Amino acid sequence: MNFGQNLKKLRKNAKLTQSQLAEKLGMKQNAYVLWEQKSTNPTLEILEKLADIYDLPIQELIKETDNNAEKQLIDNYRSLTGEQQESVINFTDFLIEQNKTEIINLKTYRRSSLDYAIVEDEELSAGFGQSQSNTGGHYKAYTSETLGRYDGAARVKGESMEPEFPNFSIATFLHTGFGRSGDIYAIAEGDLGEERLYIKQVFEEEDGQFRIHSLNPDPQYKDFYLGQEDNFRIIGPVVDNFEEIEESQIID
Repeated sequence: MNFGQNLKKLRKNAKLTQSQLAEKLGMKQNAYVLWEQKSTNPTLEILEKLADIYDLPIQELIKETDNNAEKQLIDNYRSLTGEQQESVINFTDFLIEQNKTEIINLKTYRRSSLDYAIVEDEELSAGFGQSQSNTGGHYKAYTSETLGRYDGAARVKGESMEPEFPNFSIATFLHTGFGRSGDIYAIAEGDLGEERLYIKQVFEEEDGQFRIHSLNPDPQYKDFYLGQEDNFRIIGPVVDNFEEIEESQIID
């Protein structure tokens, strides 16, 4: 288990969302997400903050990352003969030299070769619904994929639609209302300006209600039902979903 996997495990055990933990760490959610995707450790400052949040010593935070592997290596080394141990040392020296000469290039993209979506400031909840007030702001989110026609785009917030729709990814959708039962839709519940926005799978029931379903099999994400009395609307089907390319990877 690398550090990113260990970090995610600790967060899940503490029943914290990525956004909640990012707020505790004093950083943006997209910056925190990168740590869960890495196999390397964060800075000492971040480790100290994590240690305070989880009430654990720093060594306890990182032990899943390296201690188990180190213990196995040491135990194996001690079981070898002197000649075999010397061979192991020579081989590890060779690997270290190889690492010193290896050049790791961060993949970059030319802006002109990328497609992008105009993303609205409001977010589509993939959890239990997020109250949002649309200020009219928007920004560009770049992707190497070719996007289909869309009427709106918003960032996914929450994990209930994972893995198909990852938290913090970008979803594009149409404003064509409900079409086929079982498709993924952007939906809204509540009064304009105070709506709870979702990205969910929607099934039309025989009684005229709609069953709202999450793709994540975690039992905390239970189906719920919406009908005419709930003041909700189906905005339209989701047509694309992509992970945004970081600005640092884009060259003009």
